[in-house]
Amino acid sequence: MFNRITCQVCKAMVHAIKPHLDKEHPDWTIARYQAEYPDAPLLSELAKQRLAERKAKSALTEAKKPESEAPSAPGVTKRFLHELFDIGDMPAAKSRRGDPIPVTVFTECEFPQYVPQKDPTYVFNIDNLKTLMMCLEMGMPAYVWGHMGTGKTTLIEQMFAYTNRPLIRIQHTINTEEAHILGQWVYRNGETRFQPGWLPLAMRYGWGYLADEYDFAAPHVLSVYQPVLEGKRLVIKEADEEWRVVDPHPNFRFFATGNTNGVGDETGLYQGTQIQNAANYERFAVVMKVDFMDPEVEKTILMTRAKLAARDAENMVSFAKTVREQNDITMPISPRSLVNAARLGTFKGDFRVGLQLAYINRLPAVERETANQIAQRIFG
Repeated sequence: MFNRITCQVCKAMVHAIKPHLDKEHPDWTIARYQAEYPDAPLLSELAKQRLAERKAKSALTEAKKPESEAPSAPGVTKRFLHELFDIGDMPAAKSRRGDPIPVTVFTECEFPQYVPQKDPTYVFNIDNLKTLMMCLEMGMPAYVWGHMGTGKTTLIEQMFAYTNRPLIRIQHTINTEEAHILGQWVYRNGETRFQPGWLPLAMRYGWGYLADEYDFAAPHVLSVYQPVLEGKRLVIKEADEEWRVVDPHPNFRFFATGNTNGVGDETGLYQGTQIQNAANYERFAVVMKVDFMDPEVEKTILMTRAKLAARDAENMVSFAKTVREQNDITMPISPRSLVNAARLGTFKGDFRVGLQLAYINRLPAVERETANQIAQRIFG
């Protein structure tokens, strides 16, 4: 009645694939196994029955406990936002009532290979962080747009890194097709089978999905996201039975970034962006523009992160502000580059040298000359 299932790696007969992989094939993760053998079962009927019995017993036990004794959800904990992101115990990092903001952190992650790495040099804009963490906590899809160098994509990646959530980042171009997003039929190992795209994988397994450079894709391609943005199931008409209907996992999250807000490039800096369908963008619960930091905030960051004196921090912020306002400099300096330039300038004893190494040397020749002149005026 309770036949074992076959491990597709070694053909062993087992009741559960995951413990077998852990013991016999430590180089295989369950995610890799599912990707390679999407049609293969993970549990025998006996294993499924025992798992259901354990869950039912656990639920009955918890139901008998007083509410005050009931444990929090397994695999997650709560941390205060200002502590988790190391941004200081300041009013701006708390609620309007002055209370610390609790956020969910995963203590266990089934897909650690997809959790972004923490970047300790990233400088958080507190208001933007609070807004997008609200979206992360509540499962609201958000579109973030603004100039390059403002930290849009990295902000989202770092939220997932600090909360230990898996995130898949997908770049969009004019050549992006529906099959790249949803999946397609492929021929492999002598058989034809449906290979799901990253969107249905993220939805089924509860990963975050970051649609990067969203406004570079063709509008008709982006329409595949519309039911997902509404929180509905994804239906892939061309897929096999297993992947034809995908319901969103409770932990699935959708974010997108771009240089425009879908109405086209108004600056002339972002060649290739498309005028998008307004109905698509209307389905985002939050559309947020990311600008460069307030000068006083950036000054404070330079004083705390790079240990600059107030006057030196003011000069560095003045350089950044002037560069960002120059129409003939196409690559504005980011807060991260400014911090690096400040640290290098302190070490070298010359902030112009720090700016050269961290930022100016990446500019085209004509723009390098303009930036050098600005640095010369400010630092002498």
